[in-house]
Amino acid sequence: MSTNRNKNRRQLPPLNALRAFEAVARFLSFTKAADELLVTQSAVSRQVKNLEDILGVALILRKAQLELTEEGKRLLPVLTDSFDRMDVVIGSFRRQSKKPPLSLAVLPTFARRILLPRLADFQRANSDLEIRIETPPVNPDFRNSGHDMAILFGEIETDGLIADVLMRETSSPLASPELIKKSNWPDLKTMIAKAPLLHIRQGNDSWHDWRMLARQVGFAGIPVERGVVVETADQAVQAAISGGGVVEVDPRLFAEELASGQLVPLFDISILTGRAYTLVCRPDETDLARIAAFRAWAMEALVESLPPEAAPAPAHP
Repeated sequence: MSTNRNKNRRQLPPLNALRAFEAVARFLSFTKAADELLVTQSAVSRQVKNLEDILGVALILRKAQLELTEEGKRLLPVLTDSFDRMDVVIGSFRRQSKKPPLSLAVLPTFARRILLPRLADFQRANSDLEIRIETPPVNPDFRNSGHDMAILFGEIETDGLIADVLMRETSSPLASPELIKKSNWPDLKTMIAKAPLLHIRQGNDSWHDWRMLARQVGFAGIPVERGVVVETADQAVQAAISGGGVVEVDPRLFAEELASGQLVPLFDISILTGRAYTLVCRPDETDLARIAAFRAWAMEALVESLPPEAAPAPAHP
């Protein structure tokens, strides 16, 4: 009897290693996988290496652009399908629960910089509520995602949803004190024209934000298509702190770096980008206790309205 059980026992690697590989393979990015799994990039890398060691085959070719080996290509769809099927079944259990958890989708930078530092207050007021936060690297398809609520960024389609604007994005150029001292730009125009620029990819447009700033301050003709392009604001800010260039971000998301003096604002410039962080939920679910509670708290704790004087003032050459 014992021998039969041993023969039928599944010989599977650790679940965390399988999850790490599936996320990396799906995104072809250790950084995006780490954001989704809420762990560090090095932890994801270790889990994938552990899985490769257990299986005795390479799954990912670590080049400038990650590539899957033939073994990795065979394994990915099996894992994705299995995790998706588990999610459907487990999601059905959650919906039947008397006290289902509050499920939120929040972009990584906003989650780390704005939501999580303030969330303890909500937890104390709702101690019996389980909160589950997922941090996809881009806005999820909320209507089909199964989340209770989401905080979306940018110009989004909200037809058929309840949408509450939490924070309208402002943008300012920031740099390390060492880079500013070394470069000694005399004015904003010179800085835009000559500084090493750090860019955060916006869809297929790597230069969008700096083009927008140059246009709004009256320097639309100055080329900004140079410098380093990264995937997230956190990456761009880390590069700026190390002296790699000037970053253009919302200062409120990086108050700690500004307060510590790691970053310094340049030329007292702040523009409205037209983008916002927006809390969304479904109209037929606003009366659910967990959703109503979080929505009321978010509108009190996360909303940062902008005074009229925050509108951009034109700069002159």
